Amino acid sequence: MPELCDISYSREECIAAVRGYYQFLTTLYLKESDILEPPEGGWPSVTPSAIQQLGKTDEVASLLRHLPYLRLPGNGGPQAFPYSHFANWEEACTYINQGRSDPEGIKVCSEDHGANDVPPRVVGLTSGGRNNYPLLLDTELGRIWGDPYDYAPMSEAEWRAEGAYWAIPDFFEILKDQFRRLLFVPTNTLIVRDVYNPHSAGIIEFLQGIYREHGWPDLEHYNKLECLKDIRKRLMEKYPDHVDSNEDPNE
Repeated sequence: MPELCDISYSREECIAAVRGYYQFLTTLYLKESDILEPPEGGWPSVTPSAIQQLGKTDEVASLLRHLPYLRLPGNGGPQAFPYSHFANWEEACTYINQGRSDPEGIKVCSEDHGANDVPPRVVGLTSGGRNNYPLLLDTELGRIWGDPYDYAPMSEAEWRAEGAYWAIPDFFEILKDQFRRLLFVPTNTLIVRDVYNPHSAGIIEFLQGIYREHGWPDLEHYNKLECLKDIRKRLMEKYPDHVDSNEDPNE
């Protein structure tokens, strides 16, 4: 892990890291159509009013205005991290502007415990319920934090000092490596599991075997669509409870 003094923040570097991560996921399981790119000039819904209601800085606004996001339809959309959805701040700001969502509720869903202790320069990358893993991006220090519950109730100085952190590009490279090694394992185009959950042991090994049969992580041999179809077929035979009726790899 690099020293804090060696890490700096670059908005362009951060945007490129997120975009590169989503594009990587499309090689394994994610549908390309589920990536939403900002229009020229950025997402119009990310307004000063919405950001002010979220209590975030102008730099957070500039970042959120130009990030790509993942589509989040009624069924929750694709997970880009085990058991977790990445936040769609374009959609969240639209709801805030329309008065359809409470900004504090949105912050709690993204920042989890102690949301009021998270500095204005920091924004959550994920959003969801109790199983969602909070990841916080610091637009001043240029790093991503793990679960803030360990340090958010502390003072600002302690908030900076405690908890696991990574430089932003390094963090996304670590996630890619987890997928390459099949430590993070997609069940389909929507759901991602991991080897760290003891309750998933049997199905994880089952899925790992199928991905390897289809050539992953060798992209010269791996065919995403054929692999996902095979997974669905074999899940129906052995683990039918894990087949998602909302998911269709052909779409």
